[in-house]
Amino acid sequence: MALTSAVANAAAAAAAAGAGKKAAQVQLQAELNTDDDWNKFLTRDGLLVVDVYSEWCGPCIGMVGNLKKIKVELGGDNLHLAVAKSDTIECLKRFRKRSEPTWMFIASGQLINVVFGADAPRIAKTIEQELINEELAKKGELQRVKRAPHELTTPEQEVATIQEKLQEERKAKEQAAVEEARFDRRETRAKRLETHFNDICPGLVMPHAQKNLRKITDSIEPFGVILADKCPIVVGKEGARILAVEEPEFADPAAAAALIERPSLALLFKKAPDKEGDIIELCRKALCGDGLAEDDDARKKLPTTELRADNIIGLYIPADRHQRAATLDLLFPKMVASVIEPPVPAEPPHIALIFGAWQRRAVLGITSQPKLATRLLRYGFFADASLEEPKLLCKNVDQYEQRPEKDYCETIVLMIAVGLAEPLLADPEDLFPDGAPAELLALGPLHVSEDAVKGSEECAKFFPPGYSEPERKHKPKSKKKKKRRHENKEENAESAERTQSQENAEEGNGDENGGEGEENGEGEENGDGDDEENGNGDDESDEQQAVDKATSPPPPTPH
Repeated sequence: MALTSAVANAAAAAAAAGAGKKAAQVQLQAELNTDDDWNKFLTRDGLLVVDVYSEWCGPCIGMVGNLKKIKVELGGDNLHLAVAKSDTIECLKRFRKRSEPTWMFIASGQLINVVFGADAPRIAKTIEQELINEELAKKGELQRVKRAPHELTTPEQEVATIQEKLQEERKAKEQAAVEEARFDRRETRAKRLETHFNDICPGLVMPHAQKNLRKITDSIEPFGVILADKCPIVVGKEGARILAVEEPEFADPAAAAALIERPSLALLFKKAPDKEGDIIELCRKALCGDGLAEDDDARKKLPTTELRADNIIGLYIPADRHQRAATLDLLFPKMVASVIEPPVPAEPPHIALIFGAWQRRAVLGITSQPKLATRLLRYGFFADASLEEPKLLCKNVDQYEQRPEKDYCETIVLMIAVGLAEPLLADPEDLFPDGAPAELLALGPLHVSEDAVKGSEECAKFFPPGYSEPERKHKPKSKKKKKRRHENKEENAESAERTQSQENAEEGNGDENGGEGEENGEGEENGDGDDEENGNGDDESDEQQAVDKATSPPPPTPH
């Protein structure tokens, strides 16, 4: 049946039935919010057309009129319409966090088609064709596709494959950037420590192996290495994690428990003045057997072999300069801090989110929640949403509220962490999902960085080095000297007046009355000044009526 003929038939039917019976009296669109609602709706006969939406975006309102018109004029009882919230229906979870309108076509409990976008002509044509197919399927002349509603259609599968590939590439790029940043930090720290500790190598003896310290000293003497210092230390939970990153054997639960609960022994090896070679290599050869073959019998007599008990490591020696730097910072922090500043904390991977400044209260309210407060690294207010040449207005909301004039184009930019700088050192409860927080995405940001690598580049423009440093307040210059000069001027003026009055008294001039007249004249001038001050009240009232353009959404653009 063509759509035009269906319209004519519907009009004739409406005229015959009379104006008293209206199609609006029938529920034309069901609302599905739970799994039970969804399952009941799937049991209906005929063609089911479902508008799938997310809570933060909402259903496609612009298509409601068209769909209802199609149902009344064409579909009748063979067409059922519904809107379904993907956030609360498990079968629709693949459509969550999407802003693109999504239309599902279902018949006999099977998914037959999915259309994306609010293309009214295309949707109307699809409904018309699927209604025809449904009639043919009921007659047995057409075989419907067997596909459950939670399964992907062929076009969806193709798009999903492409997106999965892009996601993998994005994660690989981000991971490479994280590894590169970590290597740069470790290399910088290693070079810094080498300026003072190039001939020193730390070591750690586990609690169960401390009684064998003599064997360690005997093993290093032939290699020109001496034990310069030793001290007991309880590594603790955080220290155990640091060691587990450097040496995987410390990740063993028994080894970690020993480090946390019992005192270990920190060692400091030093190369003899007349000995050549790298101190790390010398210690590793003497204590770990570096350079020996795996089947060499000499390995059985090495301290690292003999001090092992119950498959728990007994002696740890750093394998390279990066591990040496990390171990020195952990085991001998006071010695290191006496000559070198502590390492700079690593910055987590992050992205930039841009919102209209009028959304500042909602944005900052969300980021103040406990689970998001630690993810907000920096924020600021800017003149617009430019990514290439951002123009900073102020760095916090208090400064922004004090601005006398605001504009709709002004923005608030957030620097949001999307991961941890050192995830291996964090507690499991401190971990959070990758990507931007859903609570912020629900506000509809103007811009979101595509990944952490791009986000780092964008944030560097909005928040350059030194952005978070406190602003220096200029102290007012001392006015003591000026006061003294002013006092000297007043004393000179008073002495001059006394001299002049004495001369006038001697000459007998009657200038005193004139002086009174001048004083009266000054009084009139003061009166005029009061009038001017009274006239300022109009200006103040005008300022109070000024509109704050950043406290509400910008006005809609006329069409």
